[in-house]
Amino acid sequence: MKNSEIALATLMGENPGRPCINFSWMTSSSYLSKVTGRDYWADREGVFFEYLRQTGINLVPQWYFPGDAQRNIENGHLMHEHRLGGTQNISNPEDILRAIDRLPADADVEAEFDLEATAQDYAGRLTERMDRAKGEVLFIDGFGQADFMGGYNCWGYENYLIAIMDYPEAMGRYYHHTALKGRLRNQAILLAREKYGIAPFVYGGQDICASSGPIVSPQILRSIYFPELKWAMEPLVENGIGIIWHCDGNINPILDDILDLGVVGLQGFEEEHGVRYDEMVKLRDRTGRPIGVWGCVSVTSTLPHGTADDVRQSVERSFTLAGKGRGFVLSSTSSIMPEVPHENIDMLFKHGREFGTEFLSG
Repeated sequence: MKNSEIALATLMGENPGRPCINFSWMTSSSYLSKVTGRDYWADREGVFFEYLRQTGINLVPQWYFPGDAQRNIENGHLMHEHRLGGTQNISNPEDILRAIDRLPADADVEAEFDLEATAQDYAGRLTERMDRAKGEVLFIDGFGQADFMGGYNCWGYENYLIAIMDYPEAMGRYYHHTALKGRLRNQAILLAREKYGIAPFVYGGQDICASSGPIVSPQILRSIYFPELKWAMEPLVENGIGIIWHCDGNINPILDDILDLGVVGLQGFEEEHGVRYDEMVKLRDRTGRPIGVWGCVSVTSTLPHGTADDVRQSVERSFTLAGKGRGFVLSSTSSIMPEVPHENIDMLFKHGREFGTEFLSG
């Protein structure tokens, strides 16, 4: 089997006898240069693909690799940014109301959407990447959603959160608008699957939670946000496209809501914030099948601050708690940052390949 076929079989809930290993959102350019023997900044994409080959990675769920922000961090630069109202210069919650009032009508959004072009573009990007990796890496991509985090990125946290509390009806209209755009995109993904044969899986999520739980009351989310999110995802869920959801922060208070969306897998699990991996592996999706899990080597404790032996133990724990044939993907909990020792990253991938093969084929 090609490595991409191993990854796909794993996501399908089969046990191909060899592990599926996620690229783990590598942001350390020094590691990419070290493992490939090439200057990352001289050929970013070329070094990235070589990194995948050298480490035995066979799954990339998101087109992401180090950019200028990570380069500044590695060079020891301190970055300060202050945007009172986010990127759209919103100065108060009432400005958000006016922005929502200017949103186009549903009929106009639908009329402007090009289903065929979106499907072709979506499939084309994935096909190009898999061709460049010579079929040894399975690439999947994001999907359409009701946009929660876009609001605070554009408008700033304070204005956004006050608008949710003071103007829930208007924010419900905003979530519906973004959900409609997401639903249309998901219909294009279905067409791309049917017409171009891309893998029947997508990956994504929304950063809704901090370390103490959701940044908005779960009751409010259930009233104005989750129904729109579920409606946006409906075309994928009802047509067998497996959705892997990224879990940020303490998701425990809304975990049932996430499972009710119809997701088949979860990625992340910040155990330092109470999201216990040994409990996550017991979960089932809404059809009763074991939920797929991607994890669970911590990027805030084990990888940056532990020893190589700590990483080894975490890799083994990740496999053994998940078990075989349930869509387990070895992964870091989030992005591997530049300060992580290279020997710890080596251990993640090397022991992941070796122990994973022994465990799955034993």
